[in-house]
Amino acid sequence: METRDGLSRFPKAYFDQFAPVTALDMVQRIPGFSLSDGDTSRRGLGDSFGNVLINGTRPSNKSLSLSTVLQRIPIADVERLELIQEALPEYNMRGHSRLVNVILVEGAGNSGSFDARALLSASGRLGPRGIISYATVVGPVELTFGLDTGISGTRIRRRSVFNDANETLLESQRDNDQRQYREFQPSFSLNWLIDDASSLRVDLQGTVWDWHRTQVSFIDAPATGGLAPLRYEQNQTENQGNSYQGSATYNYDLGDTLSLQTMGLLRRESWDDGPEAYETYDPDAGFLGSIIVSGAGDYEETALRQTLAWTPDARHTVEFGAEIAVNARDTSLALFENDGVTITPIVLPVANTRVEETRSEIFVNHTWTINERLSLESGLRYEFSEIVQTGDAEQSRSFAYPKPSVTLNWRQDDLNRLRFTARRDVAQLDFGKFASSVDIADNNATLGNPDYVPQRTWTLETEWERRFGDEGSLSLQVGYDWIEDLDGWVPITTPTGVFDAPGNIGDGTNLRVTGNLTTPLDSIGLSNAVIDIFAEWYNTNVTDPLTGEDTPFSGTREWEFALDFRQTFPELQLAWGWDYHWVTDGEVFRAREYRRYGNTDGDLDLYIETTRWGGVTTRLGVDAVINNGDDRERVFYAGSRAAGVVTGTEYRNESAGSTWYLQVRGTF
Repeated sequence: METRDGLSRFPKAYFDQFAPVTALDMVQRIPGFSLSDGDTSRRGLGDSFGNVLINGTRPSNKSLSLSTVLQRIPIADVERLELIQEALPEYNMRGHSRLVNVILVEGAGNSGSFDARALLSASGRLGPRGIISYATVVGPVELTFGLDTGISGTRIRRRSVFNDANETLLESQRDNDQRQYREFQPSFSLNWLIDDASSLRVDLQGTVWDWHRTQVSFIDAPATGGLAPLRYEQNQTENQGNSYQGSATYNYDLGDTLSLQTMGLLRRESWDDGPEAYETYDPDAGFLGSIIVSGAGDYEETALRQTLAWTPDARHTVEFGAEIAVNARDTSLALFENDGVTITPIVLPVANTRVEETRSEIFVNHTWTINERLSLESGLRYEFSEIVQTGDAEQSRSFAYPKPSVTLNWRQDDLNRLRFTARRDVAQLDFGKFASSVDIADNNATLGNPDYVPQRTWTLETEWERRFGDEGSLSLQVGYDWIEDLDGWVPITTPTGVFDAPGNIGDGTNLRVTGNLTTPLDSIGLSNAVIDIFAEWYNTNVTDPLTGEDTPFSGTREWEFALDFRQTFPELQLAWGWDYHWVTDGEVFRAREYRRYGNTDGDLDLYIETTRWGGVTTRLGVDAVINNGDDRERVFYAGSRAAGVVTGTEYRNESAGSTWYLQVRGTF
């Protein structure tokens, strides 16, 4: 490995110890680097830029994930990898602290890759999955065809107890939840080098899926000498849908200093749920009744982005541009009660609604190499949006927000680097929070809230990174966030009762510290072994609008810890490894209840693999070796949680058990 001027070069030979098959295997072994697709959950294109380049340009956007693109590139087509650790005029960091640039061999011909696996769940279900792609070159055009398809099935076992306000047992419940998911996902990419000044990339992907669940529940109640059957519940759930999306990127060089980029995105998705009957039976009398749920939805996204980049000299790059996006989501939800004689509709507010957003953005970004060790990235984005909701709730609102950012990179030497960042971000409104939803199994309804606004965040962040040797990297990041109108849960009162609803709960703060370490273990006698260590601490705080007390953010975990170990034996063409993930308990402060989630044992995965058979990588592994399930505690309140009147509690543990798999990956 060679490091100079903020860029580290990794020759192909560096990765031999990891027995890579594709470019994805190589990228995942860069010390101190984590693959990111960008924030593809956001609407539009402005936040969906990932942290991987191929020959200096971003290979895809929201239509295909970076993992999919890299999985298609066989190692024979890769010349080297470059790790970009600071802002350079020729590369746009797009908010990432590091980029990896995959340099391909010139004149690479036809090639393909495959990934076949069989999964065996704890329930004994066998789930096959296959991924295959093939790239061919026709003159100046590279065509890539891909297919990802498979079936998975697992069984979740739950054990729950329900107590009254005095912690006296009321019910004990056992659930057997059997699930099956099927997916068929073809894709196509076209990469056309039109001439020396222009190129075109087109990505297309379609998906068809269906998801089935059969759940049976046995509920017992205290009786003389123990427990006695109280009731029996069952339901069958079915969700099916399809989606298609396509994107195009056209690049054109106007000269040595000016270039244009035009990007377009089209995405459509439809899904149907049910009708699903949640049936209840008495052990003696038989059928008591059921709740029937039926739902459907459609989502559409269309975006166009235009950028002009100007590089007046080797130290400056200025980028100007604009983007417009139109997004919409239609949802419908119907509930009925069946008492065995009559089927009666259940009225739920904001059950049928359409939300449509027209969003535009103008932006300017500047990258300045001040000297050989100091660089500055600055930018300003100004966003305008209008959201119109129709149906059960009707409302129209407009928003306008500036989003400035600045990052200063200082390279003390080739081994040490400091980065300072200040930025403002505005979250996008989740369309799903405008419509009501139900979870019959949890006896819970969430009301749609047409009045909530996007949370805004000011961030200060600093990061120190030190690299040691060819395989070692240590980074420490400290950040502080000031958040306005934090997302949370609020009570909404209707003629039919008090409901939980998503909403804004005030301003909050978040102090976070993140550490990453990648180091070889030769010093402790483990040759050809590398371990990655990740640790993160969050100290979040917001004043609970219902109780007036300081609480952490809903859903955040104070601590997160992860280990990833791998050791190779080149002479034996063998490798083994494991990874472990652990988080502290998480709390959720809803309007009518309190929840605590825990997974105290963490999650351990193991594998062993070899490349000695047929030039392919064969892996045998097991996931969730010591995962003894996830715990959940719910505390129920009479009306709003503000009153503090507890009516009962629920304690639940659920586990899918361990999953064994056999995987074969290779290229052709």
